[in-house]
Amino acid sequence: MDYISGDIWTPDGIFAGYVAIDNGRIAEIGEGRCPEPSLFSGLVIPAPVNAHTHAGDAGLCLDRRYSLEELVAPPNGMKHRFLSETPREELVSSMKVFSERMQAGGFSGFIDFREGGAEGCRMLREASGNAVILGRPVSETFDGNEADDILRTADGIGLSGIRDISYRYAESLAEAAHGSGKMFAVHASENKRDDIESILALEPDFLVHMCASGREDLRRCADSDVPIVVCARSNMYFGLVPPIKEMLDAGVRVAVGTDNAMLCDADSAAELDAFTNVLVSQGGNRLDAVRCLAEGGKKILNDGANIGLRAGAEADIAVYRVTNCGTEVVRFAPGLRRRADNGIQEYTRTH
Repeated sequence: MDYISGDIWTPDGIFAGYVAIDNGRIAEIGEGRCPEPSLFSGLVIPAPVNAHTHAGDAGLCLDRRYSLEELVAPPNGMKHRFLSETPREELVSSMKVFSERMQAGGFSGFIDFREGGAEGCRMLREASGNAVILGRPVSETFDGNEADDILRTADGIGLSGIRDISYRYAESLAEAAHGSGKMFAVHASENKRDDIESILALEPDFLVHMCASGREDLRRCADSDVPIVVCARSNMYFGLVPPIKEMLDAGVRVAVGTDNAMLCDADSAAELDAFTNVLVSQGGNRLDAVRCLAEGGKKILNDGANIGLRAGAEADIAVYRVTNCGTEVVRFAPGLRRRADNGIQEYTRTH
């Protein structure tokens, strides 16, 4: 029996206690003092879902600081040139490494906006078994056959924004995703405010960023029960500040994502630190930051989920500990083993 101790996140709330793990499952959750020495102690939550990534650009190394338009604007941003010019096997390999690092970084899975049409989706499916894939067409106008091809492989459609294609094209893609019973999501108001009514009319499952949104926009998202994924480190790279406290005050369900792999490593602890710093600077509560990480991504994938550790469940757990260098995370999960390199503890998938 292995034990983890600290502040335990359960469906009934947080309490000081311990989790006992036996053969990859949670054997017991108890309050108070741990009956045996614990492997690790800290904030103990179910391993979270990374609610927004772009895994395809994991192999891109930046030689200088870029603006948002220079780096990611389709179709000629540096990222898109990299994706079109890099051999397939290199893209698959870098996405596989990114997925493996994400597991060591505390995440159980991730929701990826995958560029490159149906073939781009097939590459990520080949690279990772932990990805929820939202594909993006390559055609300049709507092609029903292309949309169907994407949706046969992907879990839905994820758009860069409604400014990048015609609104009718966006409507057609949303209809195709909804008609297939799959997800539809879109970047919105990242650095410039978008018309929230037009976006919500597409019935998205969630939005990403909303840094340039107004309070009424956030209230409309809350009223429509459309979650927002915040990517604090990525936003800060471009000098943007997500209004996290305003989102929460408006009643928006907020999730946490790491965004572009070329900008931010897949480290849930680093993302939690950045998210918390923004929220606290706006007068928010640290516990709300943890809630957004622990519950946000999982509830996007399963809206009715009651998130928390419980006895009898599979032991897929992330433990966060604050150090002088910031927060660090260790993940405990079936199929992962502990390894220590240069004094750094992490978990890597066994083969």
